[in-house]
Amino acid sequence: MKKVGSILVIVSGLLFLSLYLVYGQVDAELVSDKTKEIHKGNFILHIRVEDVENGFQVLRSIQYMGDKPITLKHQTPLISVSFQNRNHDYTGSTISKTVHKGGSYHPQGPKIFKAPTEGEHALYSQSTFTAGGETITINHKDNLLFK
Repeated sequence: MKKVGSILVIVSGLLFLSLYLVYGQVDAELVSDKTKEIHKGNFILHIRVEDVENGFQVLRSIQYMGDKPITLKHQTPLISVSFQNRNHDYTGSTISKTVHKGGSYHPQGPKIFKAPTEGEHALYSQSTFTAGGETITINHKDNLLFK
């Protein structure tokens, strides 16, 4: 009878361990927050990546550094962000916004992603807009480390 009890305890322990390994592991966390500035002409694309509960968020904006006010025309989102796969979708009608020297434009809120597995993963950012009749596209790829 003791052998049967011992075998049941061992089998239960192995079953618990197996279930924990499959379902119970906590996803990885972003090793450190990141801030990037990508310059193109009179524009700066600002990207900030921060760890949040159960994932991470990406904050993004465009800053204008030209001397005279200029009107930007873009679709939604102004700055597209995708994680692990480069996939940028722009939808909706064209939006117009006049920006001034030093001003930041951030029409969208934070983009939140679920935590991935441990390792290095790619974050892709792209902004496409028209300013002064010229189409401007700013692309950036950053590798994020999760542990």
